[in-house]
Amino acid sequence: MDSIYDKIRFLVRYLNECTKAYDEGHPKITDEEWDNKYFELQELEKETGLILSNSPTQSISYEIVNALNKVEHSHKMLSLEKTKSVDEVTAFVGKKDFLVMCKMDGLTCSLTYRNGELVSAETRGNGLVGEDILHNARVLPSIPHKIPYMDELVIDGEIICTYTDFEKFSSDYKNPRNFAAGSIRLLDSKECASRNLTFVAWDVLTPMMFDNGTEYKLSQKLNYLIPFGFTVVPYATGPAFYADDTEVEMDMFIEQVTQMAQGYRYPIDGAVIKFNDCAYGRSLGETTHHFKNALAYKFYDETYQTSLLDIEWTMGRTGVLTPVAVFEPIDVDGSTVERASLHNVSILNETLHGWGYKGQKVEVFKANMIIPQISSAEEPDDMPQYTYPWFKRPKCCPVCGGEVKYSKLNDSTNLTCVSPTCPGKLINRLDHFCGKKGLDMKGISKATLEKLIDWGWVSDFTDIFELSIRRGEWVQKPGFGAKSVEKVLNAINTGANCELHQFIAALGIPLIGSTASKELAKHFETWEKFVEAAEGGFAFYTLPNFGSEMHNSIVEFNYAEARLLADHYIHFNLPEVAPASIGESLAGKTFVITGKLTHFKNRDEIKARIEALGGKVTGSVSKNTNFLINNDVNSTSSKNATAKSLGIPILSESDFIQTFGIE
Repeated sequence: MDSIYDKIRFLVRYLNECTKAYDEGHPKITDEEWDNKYFELQELEKETGLILSNSPTQSISYEIVNALNKVEHSHKMLSLEKTKSVDEVTAFVGKKDFLVMCKMDGLTCSLTYRNGELVSAETRGNGLVGEDILHNARVLPSIPHKIPYMDELVIDGEIICTYTDFEKFSSDYKNPRNFAAGSIRLLDSKECASRNLTFVAWDVLTPMMFDNGTEYKLSQKLNYLIPFGFTVVPYATGPAFYADDTEVEMDMFIEQVTQMAQGYRYPIDGAVIKFNDCAYGRSLGETTHHFKNALAYKFYDETYQTSLLDIEWTMGRTGVLTPVAVFEPIDVDGSTVERASLHNVSILNETLHGWGYKGQKVEVFKANMIIPQISSAEEPDDMPQYTYPWFKRPKCCPVCGGEVKYSKLNDSTNLTCVSPTCPGKLINRLDHFCGKKGLDMKGISKATLEKLIDWGWVSDFTDIFELSIRRGEWVQKPGFGAKSVEKVLNAINTGANCELHQFIAALGIPLIGSTASKELAKHFETWEKFVEAAEGGFAFYTLPNFGSEMHNSIVEFNYAEARLLADHYIHFNLPEVAPASIGESLAGKTFVITGKLTHFKNRDEIKARIEALGGKVTGSVSKNTNFLINNDVNSTSSKNATAKSLGIPILSESDFIQTFGIE
């Protein structure tokens, strides 16, 4: 045995196994041997003050509560900022010591011990208020009843169910996370005890101190818990293993902890990178959403189940009606969501297995951790279709009450309002034209545009630029004054002086956003050349990244109003002429940057240099990568390995500078 604490854990496990064997009719040891081991365990528990929850010396007292009480946390339990980029993780830690921990996929909770006894167990809830689950925490073998630490000890961690323990429940539950979250919140602790849940500690809030007054590192705090019988999250530390500021290849650490989790059969959905220096971590502060001392690296988007309530329809600037799912509010990645776009009729039918019905179970996630989306929905069973409260497609436009029809765009079916006078089309066209993706007329909100339309002052784009004649009348309108009106008029004048790509984007040509507009402006250089090409049969599909659908949108667009604007109201800023340079050799080339830099100050500097000279920088090595820049060309990192397997040249900074003549 390594320690007295290991001896306690061994005796608890051994005596419980012997008791089970005895109850099943095939005893492993004699009664006298069992008693001797039992008394030995008793003495060790008295000596150390450590009593595990499943110790045979303890009589398990199951409890049934009427409800889970709400409790206010003694400390904030905020969410984590998330990323899918290893490079962002590397940039986050810099040269600070850090831990890479498994991101456990369960229910976050907090334990509090006072005078060595467990006194509190709370779910995370909304980060400020959670639920009291003490009655269930007391029956989990992974949560000790008593520990030999007399000061207050606060431990945050995750209630999980391992894949091994989940196997016998998998037919009734979707995944271990949902199973663990539901089980720990049961009112009957005896039922909870049968679910084989595990508490995994991943943070210690108590500022444990050395005799010299310095605080324990997080890794030291976690190690401190192990002799007490706690299960601690698998983690790796860095960059202490590395010499002389060599930059850490973060993906190696992530792979390491992932393998650890697989060995324990722990459910995880990513990795958490946290600064090992607790005092430094606290000094970084927090936002209303997350602490700044940690970053979560996500393997995939988490999904959450809720119930569909309704399908609403919103209108875009071209008259296309977009279905929006409304569902029971649910917490997704730290924020409450209750709506998600279904994009078009095709996706609606595919996702919801038809038009959807009230009460239908749906899975919600945040695409790229930002935009709520529905990933899947339950299928209706074999009952007749009429037994479901199916939603109906709109028979008329929800804005103007006019006719709607199906239309095809990019192989997708859309529902479109065909009324030429629909105010929904007008307001959305104007909002786009004046907005950030158009001429960026700061100060002209959608609400202001709606009022201008209601007053009969604006019915098309050109009316925007004639509003100065309404100044005297405008300042008399409720909610407006001389200052606010002047602010709007100044924004209009500013917006009238624009780049060609801004004007093209502002027109709202279907499928032509800011990126495509920049490509068009770069190719044609002037408005006159572009509109002549659009109306003269130019083959836009011959341009890079332009397909037939984009071509059709451009040539079918009516440019009459746009010509009027360009002739009388818009003043195009002349494009800057790029100086001739050897950087043309970087055009069309894609670079990935990794490792420590010596010539350039940081990655942002070399990235800006590459892009200024026509190149492109991405975060990961793929078949589309032309060069990997790494001063350690012989590194065994995953990026180097991938580059070698794909035959991609690996350049040091000096190689890069010499090859391309970079100054």
